[in-house]
Amino acid sequence: MKKPFLKILIFVFLLQSGGCTIFQEIAGNGPTSFRATKKVFNKISNPVRNDSRLAMLWIGHSTCLIQMDDKLILTDPVLTTTIGIFSKRVIEPGIETENIPKLDLISVSHPHIDHLSIGTIEDLCPKNSKAPVVFPEGVESYLPGYDYDYIRLGNRNGYEGLNPVGDSVTVGGITVFTVFARHWGGRYGLDGFIWGEQSYTGFIFKYNGLTVYFGGDTGYDPYSFKEIGKRFDIDLAMIPIGPCDDCNGCGNKRHVFPEGAVRIFLDLNARILVPIHYGVFQFRLTDVNEPLYKFKELVKEYGIESRVSIFEIGEQKSFIAK
Repeated sequence: MKKPFLKILIFVFLLQSGGCTIFQEIAGNGPTSFRATKKVFNKISNPVRNDSRLAMLWIGHSTCLIQMDDKLILTDPVLTTTIGIFSKRVIEPGIETENIPKLDLISVSHPHIDHLSIGTIEDLCPKNSKAPVVFPEGVESYLPGYDYDYIRLGNRNGYEGLNPVGDSVTVGGITVFTVFARHWGGRYGLDGFIWGEQSYTGFIFKYNGLTVYFGGDTGYDPYSFKEIGKRFDIDLAMIPIGPCDDCNGCGNKRHVFPEGAVRIFLDLNARILVPIHYGVFQFRLTDVNEPLYKFKELVKEYGIESRVSIFEIGEQKSFIAK
């Protein structure tokens, strides 16, 4: 009974999404399927750094290449030109797929189409045969049968006030923990709402004394992130800041706005904050960089300029030198 009903709902959802996109094009509001994608010039061809213990390359949206000493982790792999049928990238990915080195780990925070691209998974497979792919329980329904080592982990979503740390696994020396997130699962949005799928998580990566937090998609919770901060000594936190329209306030139950991202960062007591999840896909009628404008204001208000690192797409930075 589920599948026919789901197909109808998805069809309606895509029509609605496509209609909005077409109306944006007619009105001239933002890039859509008919506009040229912005180029990223001087892309890095070899992102492996021999001078750094901890580095990051922002490929765009929530897709990041993290280097922890000799290990490379790719988060939420999306390097395709479009997501779904109508949503085209505003700007190119920050690296060519063929220039991504052999990976030690791929992580998927949830199966939404802006966080998991089946085309990207396929394109990465020849160079990354048997590479471990970690994901929260429920994502396996949406992953194709390519030659990866798929690792499913339980999470701690919906457990506000209790332990916010879920399952863990160590692969190639990297220890991965699932941690609290407040979002929704499923692939297309509607399916996750209808059946209440919990197929979403945040991640902690630990290796050689380094610790990285990756937020995926999440709303704010006044308890859980403080507890995560007590449990882990976090060097780098990658936290979403959008999507949002006026971007005022902490956010909603499913997404943090810039102020919510700053609060998560302070609760985690991390050393460095990198904002992600903006600037690539046209989720709203407003400027795709609207979250960043508000975020910059808040960084000054909170006096945390020295602890925040804002990236251009395709930019790579080292945080801890060898």
